[in-house]
Amino acid sequence: MPQRYPSITTALALAASLGWSAASAQDADAVGERLKSTFHQQGVELNYATISGDASEMTLEGVTVKPVGEDEALPLGPIVLTDVAEDGDLITIGSLAMDSHSVSRDGIDVSIEGIEITSLSLPPEGSDEVPLYETADLGSLTISSGGKDVFTLTDMSVEVTPPEDGTALEFTGSAASFTADLTAIEDPNTQRVLQELGYQTVTGSLDMAGSWNPEDGRTQISKYDLSVKDAGTIGISLDIGGYTMEFQKALRDTQERMASAGEQDSAAGMAMLGLMQQLTFHGATIRFEDQTLTGKVLDYFAKQQGAQRSDIANQAKAILPFMLAQLNNPEFAAQVSAAASAFLDAPQSLTISAMPASPVPFAMIAAGAMSAPQNLPEQLGVTVSANE
Repeated sequence: MPQRYPSITTALALAASLGWSAASAQDADAVGERLKSTFHQQGVELNYATISGDASEMTLEGVTVKPVGEDEALPLGPIVLTDVAEDGDLITIGSLAMDSHSVSRDGIDVSIEGIEITSLSLPPEGSDEVPLYETADLGSLTISSGGKDVFTLTDMSVEVTPPEDGTALEFTGSAASFTADLTAIEDPNTQRVLQELGYQTVTGSLDMAGSWNPEDGRTQISKYDLSVKDAGTIGISLDIGGYTMEFQKALRDTQERMASAGEQDSAAGMAMLGLMQQLTFHGATIRFEDQTLTGKVLDYFAKQQGAQRSDIANQAKAILPFMLAQLNNPEFAAQVSAAASAFLDAPQSLTISAMPASPVPFAMIAAGAMSAPQNLPEQLGVTVSANE
């Protein structure tokens, strides 16, 4: 699949600047329409009341967004575009920014600060090219309820390296910090447990990295680490194939059809199953690295029973084989039991990996889960290990 990217030569930059230097309302409208079509290709319906300005700065007012096929739209604040230019059939935007915005709905207040996307390219309408950008940043996100901040996230950023000559697009991202106030959970039993564990307020960070090849749809999340202070880190990796632009378009079309037809359209449901056949599972890993969470949980149950931490660990190790017997897979049950026992004796890390000998279609995984779930560990190459 051919890709096209903004030129960076001085001559083309000068030509683009001259071409847009006296941009008319019609030029601004063309940029707005291209934005709308690009967002629609990504499954998002973007609308606005007005767009004004020239190549140096354009402003969209009355912006709303919603998933394609849905009824209710989310209002956004003004969006400012700067350094707009043409590069062949592409429209390039040096910066797309939204300074700050807040919205309230059903007692929940959401505030965002400092959204900016740089070096955004908008492919021609109807093309199969990929809209690309170099960086995306979010200064802060705050979710409040009843006048209390229940979740905050700060300094989230993503950097993208575009594909060249058949190579994959690569990306990295991070969120410097997040805070969740769990006292907002209303269930009193949950609150008692959180208070005992010392997790009424949790803080942490996020790191991620991966790649996507638009030609064959190979998508790899090589790193997705969610770390919670004084608890632990959950790390996830995922490798799938077939997530091409054609697949994305077919998925959007099917979702729109299902949304418009409701649950009565069995043909759309069959189409969705057919789409799943195009995706293949290459592998995945879930890893938990303990940072006192396991010990705190064991101590909590030990306190409830008037026992020692080691007593609770031994009880868990004794019960686990009986629970795993329901899998009807003795070999896999023994592997899980051994890993869990080692982890409970010395909580460091616990890893679950799935690495099939050859890629497995998602539809085959779903069929296996319904007909013979006990065979899934062998089909997917599942292993469980501790402290490695």
